Formats: sequence, structure tokens, C-alpha cells
Amino acid sequence: MKNRLKLISLLILAAMMLSFAACGGGSDNGKTVNNANETETAVAETTTSEYEARLALPDNLPEADYDGYTFKMAGRTRDDFVQEIGAELEETGDVIEDAIYRRNQDVMERFNIKIAGVYYDTPQDQVRKSVLAGDDEFDLLLGQVIEVGSTVTDNNYLNWYDMPFIDLEQPWYIGNAKDALSIKNKAYMMAGEYCLSILRFTYCMYFNKMLIESYGVENPYTTVQEGKWTLDQLSETIKDVYNDINGDGNRDSEDLFGLVSDYYSATITYQYAFDNPVMTKDEDGVPEVNFNTPKTISIVERINDFAWNNNGAHFGDWGVYANIWQNNRTMYLNGLFTSAIHYRSMETDFGIIPYPKYDEAQQNYLTMSDGAHTIMAIPKTTTDIERNSVIIEALNAESYKQVIPAYYEIALKVKYSRDEESVAVLDMLLDGRTFDFGYVYDGWKGYAFILQNLISAKKSDFASAFASREKSATKHYSSIIDMYLELDG
Repeated sequence: MKNRLKLISLLILAAMMLSFAACGGGSDNGKTVNNANETETAVAETTTSEYEARLALPDNLPEADYDGYTFKMAGRTRDDFVQEIGAELEETGDVIEDAIYRRNQDVMERFNIKIAGVYYDTPQDQVRKSVLAGDDEFDLLLGQVIEVGSTVTDNNYLNWYDMPFIDLEQPWYIGNAKDALSIKNKAYMMAGEYCLSILRFTYCMYFNKMLIESYGVENPYTTVQEGKWTLDQLSETIKDVYNDINGDGNRDSEDLFGLVSDYYSATITYQYAFDNPVMTKDEDGVPEVNFNTPKTISIVERINDFAWNNNGAHFGDWGVYANIWQNNRTMYLNGLFTSAIHYRSMETDFGIIPYPKYDEAQQNYLTMSDGAHTIMAIPKTTTDIERNSVIIEALNAESYKQVIPAYYEIALKVKYSRDEESVAVLDMLLDGRTFDFGYVYDGWKGYAFILQNLISAKKSDFASAFASREKSATKHYSSIIDMYLELDG
């Protein structure tokens, strides 16, 4: 927490410096002096300091030499998850891959280790077999979050709270993961910046700067920073943004819209953007189902009305937006952060902002990462807990310092130290990534997916939909919590 406050203080100081530079003036023998160059220099120095502040955050790790030890991870076979570990990468000139390569090199040189990845379709199954056999085969598991969650109660993993040198208060552990993934100081999987797919699969909103300007809409960055970016604001902004371009009388992919979205995960994100998880903690710090509430019912009704009755909105199946967005036919787009890489070829400028808030009374902008993302777990058969905790902490810290800024550069088409308005809003977006015990431990039962199922079917009766599942949901989550509390700490 102290490190977070230190970074925030540095950024506030930087902002004050900018304000002073912008407002200050001077005179030379009674004549006004143009301070434009001084202001520009102050801006450059300040925005650079934000990046330097990130780099300067200490990880508080001890000096150590692990004698060439091979730190071995079990990961997933798909190319982007292999890249996440990056053990096989070389410098190629690719901004992100080079950052991953340098991160690995820095950690390997610092602690005299090697990094290795072994890849499986279901790595959690391989780790489970290894643990059952009593083998210290893997140092870290990087698996799909819900699938890893399904193996936690088999007592396969170590408690993150018991790991020396791992500081879950550091900013490289994401959002509310420390709280949401734990019960009474027991957490058997954790979300850190080393899990690059959490960033890549974060849901965000894109906006087309050309259409924003042509429709006379206020700069979305300003609306977000003023705390006024709400569902009502979005709905009002897009209600008249529709044009039947091909003149066939049908709403289709050849038309122009105010917003385009799929009605699956991009829609369920509104539930989390509105601070409405399936489970919350009771007074004893134990998760409980707290979903069948007036707010949830209101969310379903409002999103249904927005999706199907707002003339500017166009919701559809997977892939509904690819052609529309890249051909400048939607002002806003619900999508994944990773898509920014593919949109770099667009000639039209675009921006990235968070999902809107439920209302202006909501304090923060929130979002979720798609369930395909990676989570970390430490096999219980680990023999050198101190060594592994040092390496894991270093990998997450250096990912936060080196890899995340590289992704900013790709997403924003600018260096991290430029375009401070975009960076500030992007920070809001990523700071708002949130996790839900009910989603992570859903086990593919569908309890956390009721909203998207209702919206895609154009139905609003949440109370009935939940009532049909409430008994089984309560039993499912209670059994997980009971086993969780019985696990060795």
C-alpha cells in the first residue's frame, strides 16, 4: 500500500507541476514572455517521470544467487500463452516480445537462474498429476482461471499469503484480486501482471475520433475524467447515431451505429462495470451469493432496454463488430484490449476508455477480464518456497515495469511517456480490473452468466432465472467454500 501511495503522490506532484507550468507567466522589462517552450519541456519531463516512477518502485527482494536453477512453468499451448511465459523469445524488434525478453533476461541475470516453459492443453491436469506423485516438477502453473479454480479444492497449491517475499499489496497484483480470490487469508491462485492475458483480455470501450468529432460529441477522455461517463450518458450520446447506409431498411453490418457489441462476455462486463459481482464477503470475510438484488434486476432491465430499444445500439453474435469497426461505421465499440494491436492499421484515430459507470454516485470505473485469461498457482510440492517466491515476485514486478508500458505503446500508438490524457484514462481502466469469487469458481455451471443469457434472449426476468438456479448455486458455492476453509494453509 505504501508503494501505491508513493506512486500516486509522484503523479499528483507531476500534475501540480504541469498546472503551474501551464498557468505561470513572466515578464522581461515589462514585456510578456512566451512560456510555451518551458511548458512543453515541463510536460515532457513530467510524463517521463510517470514512467520513471513505475520503474523506480522497489520490489524489496533480497540479493540472491540460485546457481543456474531452472525455474520451470507449466503453461498453455496456444501461441499467445506461450508468449506470456516468453522462455523461447529472442529480441526481434517487436515492442511487446522484446519487453518480455528483456524482463526475462533481467530476472535471470539478477538471480542467476534459467526460465523454462512446458506447455499443455490443460496444464492444471499435468500439475495435479505431479503433485499427486509428490514430484517437485513445476515451480509455477499458468492456467485458465476457471479450470485452475476447479482444481484448487484438490489441495494442489500453496497459499499465496504464506509465501515469503510475495507482497500482495504491490501494484503488480491486479485490482481486487487479493481480496476477491481469498477467504480469511487463504488464496490458492493469484492474478498478477505476469499473467499478460489478464491485460490482453481486459474489456474496454473503443471510440472512433472521427465520428466523435463529426457528431459534435464531447471528448470521451474529458467525460471519463470528470466522472460523468455513465450508462445514461452513453445511451443519450448514441441514440441518434444510426444511418441505414445501404438503404435496404434492415439494421445490418453495412450500416452505421452509435455502439456495437456482442451480447456475450462484452455484455456481462456491464455487470462488473456496475460493481455487481455474484458474490461478496460477509462480516466474517467469507464469500456469499449476493446476486438476487434490486440492483441486479435493474441492471438487466436497463441493459436490455439499451441493447434492444436504443436506436444507436447494435448487439449481436460473436464477431459482430469486426467489419463495422474497421470501416468507421460505429462511434463506440465494446471489445478486448488486445484488439488494439489489430486496429493499428486503421487510418482513423481511436481512443480507449473504460466501460461506463452505473451512475455518477459510483466511485470508480470497473471492468473485467474475459474468462479465457491466465491465473497463477504454486504447486504444493514446491521444495524451496523462499526461492520460488522471490522469482515469482520479480517476474510480476518486472512485468508491471517493462511489459505493461510496452502494451500501452502498442495500444495508444505512442510511447508510454507521451499523450498523458490517454495514459491517465488507460490507467483508470486497468486499475479498475475486478475479480469475482462467484465467477472464478463458477465451474462452468452458468451462475455467473445469467445476465448475458438473458440479454442475448431479449429477456428481463432475472428473478425467475435466478430462482431456478438459486438452490443449486448455493449448494455449489457452499461446498467450495467449506473445502477451501479446510485446506492446509
